[in-house]
Amino acid sequence: MTHDTFHAGVARSDITPPVGIAHGNWSAQAHERAEGIDLPLTCTALAAGDGHTQVIIAEWELLYPPSGTWLKEIRARIGAATGVPAEHIRLSATHTHAGPSLSRPWFSGGAEMVEPYVAAIGDKLVGTCQAAHRALRPARVAGGKGTCAVNSNRRRPWPAGKAKLADHPATRSHRGDGEPLPMLMAPNPDGFVDHEVGVIRIDDLLGRPIAILVNYQAHPTIMAFDNRLISPDYPGTVRRTVEKIAGGACLFLQGAAGNQDTVRDASCRAKDARWIGKQIGLEAARVAEFVETQPTQPQIARLVESSWPMGVVRRVPDGQADGTVRCISRRVPVPLCYREPPSAEEIAQVKLLEQRLAELRAQGAPESQIREANMNVRRAALDLSANQRRSAGQNIDMEFQAIRLGATALIGIPVEPFAEIGVAVKRASPFATPFFGGYTNGVESYMAMPYAFAEGGYEVWMCPFAPEAADITVQESVKLLQQLHE
Repeated sequence: MTHDTFHAGVARSDITPPVGIAHGNWSAQAHERAEGIDLPLTCTALAAGDGHTQVIIAEWELLYPPSGTWLKEIRARIGAATGVPAEHIRLSATHTHAGPSLSRPWFSGGAEMVEPYVAAIGDKLVGTCQAAHRALRPARVAGGKGTCAVNSNRRRPWPAGKAKLADHPATRSHRGDGEPLPMLMAPNPDGFVDHEVGVIRIDDLLGRPIAILVNYQAHPTIMAFDNRLISPDYPGTVRRTVEKIAGGACLFLQGAAGNQDTVRDASCRAKDARWIGKQIGLEAARVAEFVETQPTQPQIARLVESSWPMGVVRRVPDGQADGTVRCISRRVPVPLCYREPPSAEEIAQVKLLEQRLAELRAQGAPESQIREANMNVRRAALDLSANQRRSAGQNIDMEFQAIRLGATALIGIPVEPFAEIGVAVKRASPFATPFFGGYTNGVESYMAMPYAFAEGGYEVWMCPFAPEAADITVQESVKLLQQLHE
């Protein structure tokens, strides 16, 4: 680019997998393969630049990237195809749990379709980013905020008198206290929740929307264990709603959803995913309609004699919108809850449980037995995975990426952060419209707040980080935002 003003371009591709692909993102499920398509999955890319700095933000409707190695290769390929530095490329997942299983599943059904699908979406992702970059044209950008109370805290204390999961692998986690689980994964009306809807609007010079970015925090887990269809869950409906009302291409950027679900979580009903997505989309579209990418001020354009003189007010341009584009990517050592690597016996136990599940399927066992066996495999595999992460060393070098688009900014990190982390960063931001999101440029599992370690629960069981990691993440994120604002 040789221009010195804000430019933007957008492109989209369909990444819907074939029916029959591995569809195993739930411990409580009985099926292996996807049996149909609820709604298509998409990848949407936004390219932006100001003549000095270029960035690409791509969002795809999947649970996670296939692997860190794959992600690194794709960012390099996008960089080679567009000239945008790899560290200026943001790849974010919406985190739908109703998409295909891209990492190694614990069953065989549909696994043979994963590798060719991963290769295909890699090519599509590169092509989509390249198309967005080719579509760069003069534009303006601004942001705003709204509120939508369709998410909730999902860490609920166990009801008095109810049995606890004393044999759950979390009781053998890095907490090491052997206590039964004190937390359910269920709506907690007294828990911390972030209802904020962040909106960034990008228009062409005629005021027509090019792209609308939406930031909200809630696990897309409505289409849960009984659902056998490929689905983007509620983020797909957010996108469709915004595009229908406000126009442009909508990118849904998942926020700090580590301890946030929707108020209709796990219903397994498509109509609930549509309802949640519609509520968020309506609020995002409302905010977008009030965002002015071209600053204006009211001015009396003419006087009309009526029963009393009337002033007819028009809004007229008032200066230029900020079109600065900047990006900072930094790797920061974040402390882990270190433990010794898993033993050969722990690894072998997972293999035995996988074998038992395969035998039950081959025998045509009742669904209740298959669900129980599937749950046992999944729990053991998750426990093993969490402990493998903890045994990687004392620290992990984690990428913090901050992107400035005009007077707005986006922080992305490769974890599932608690909502308190996101709110702390947004409150301390020098930008009026800051986005904070996880699931970006990879995923290293959950990052819990310090208080949660005494409570336990699923998120703490899966969290490889030390309690102080949350504060470090807030501090480093705010530093990057301050640097972008200078």
